[in-house]
Amino acid sequence: MQISELKNFKIINFIPIILIAILPIVFFLGSGALNLTVILIDIFFISEIIINKKFNFLKNRIFYLLLFFWFILLISLFFSINFAHSLPRSIGFVRFIFFSFAINYYLIENNQNYSNLIFKFWTIIFLIISVDLIYEYYFGYNLLGFKSYIPGRLSGFLDQELKIGHLYSGLILISLSFIYLYSKKFQKENNNFFIKTINKNIFYIFLIIFLFISLIIGERSNMLKTLIISSMFLFFFEKKKYYIKIVSIFVGILIFITVTFNNEGYKYRVWRMFLSPLLSNPAELIMKSHYGSHYRVAIDVFNNYKFTGVGLKNYRIAVKISQLELMKKGYSENASIHPHQVHFEILSETGLIGYISFLMLFIYSLYFSINNYFSTRNIYQLSGILFVFISLMPIIPSGSFFTSFGATLFWLNYGLIIPKKLLN
Repeated sequence: MQISELKNFKIINFIPIILIAILPIVFFLGSGALNLTVILIDIFFISEIIINKKFNFLKNRIFYLLLFFWFILLISLFFSINFAHSLPRSIGFVRFIFFSFAINYYLIENNQNYSNLIFKFWTIIFLIISVDLIYEYYFGYNLLGFKSYIPGRLSGFLDQELKIGHLYSGLILISLSFIYLYSKKFQKENNNFFIKTINKNIFYIFLIIFLFISLIIGERSNMLKTLIISSMFLFFFEKKKYYIKIVSIFVGILIFITVTFNNEGYKYRVWRMFLSPLLSNPAELIMKSHYGSHYRVAIDVFNNYKFTGVGLKNYRIAVKISQLELMKKGYSENASIHPHQVHFEILSETGLIGYISFLMLFIYSLYFSINNYFSTRNIYQLSGILFVFISLMPIIPSGSFFTSFGATLFWLNYGLIIPKKLLN
């Protein structure tokens, strides 16, 4: 930050930057800490734009689409099967609207020094997470002594909550973006041939390492999502070095085969239970797996409440009724607190009205953000686009769209994709 900028620097600017910078750490502290951090970021963001009279986001159509989706959630609240149960989640959704615009404001629209500091801090945290996961893979417990209770799965700093793969997929492209931009800058500033050669390929080295870690985490759906978005990112972020990209993919596949078939736990979970059935009969894999069981229950819940849904957080109540009805028909279904797939979750909890508004919001958002990326070539925007895209992929299992952990990670990435040109 320049001296001239420091004269106008106030504490109201500093605190939200720190809160955003430490967000990846807050994920390890639980839902309460995450919600508090998001709300504080919202408060400081709203305060700053009021003080500085920067109301650009009010000109953005995406902001009004988000408000419209929130309005639909509030309307569906009055048709929910349990009003009190849905009330906090329906009203509380508004925090993610301001959170996504706060992320966009501090990382895309505002001073570049803020974004560089935050992305650097996020990447450092991501590298620490990566080292910890490799340590756990080789020693059976992580740096803090945490140990996964399921063989073939890693827990990392989340201890008994086995969803580190979700966090890893949400931060991998952002970290790769920073590494790529930093290496390019370092190449320009250093004339040493050996160092320049290493820096030219450092991105691909880290890409292979990160994909290896995604594999050993043992979360199959998140591994598949990470592989898809990393491959897409690899070919979209710059139109050159195709031979290095092809070699990187080949090395990645070789590592994948080596790790999978030399470890009985991974061989069973990844190959026998997932990839082999997926390649031979994907439809059968989906419908006969426990995820297929969740999907059938979700469809049954939706059929009973087609237009308005059961209300947010009420799926867990409705599922008990639907499970009994399906069991009478001869199905043996597993109950769950959510359908483990975002589209089934939106359909069952908000009905057709909520689902249509949901599709309108994200089709519009992705369309304009992709157009904006091709004009600006903002690599962080590309990373956000790919994560939002894969998060909304049908069929592939996912966490709950509305829980604090998943929602914060999603709307953090969504904040990166909001087109800057629509804010002017």
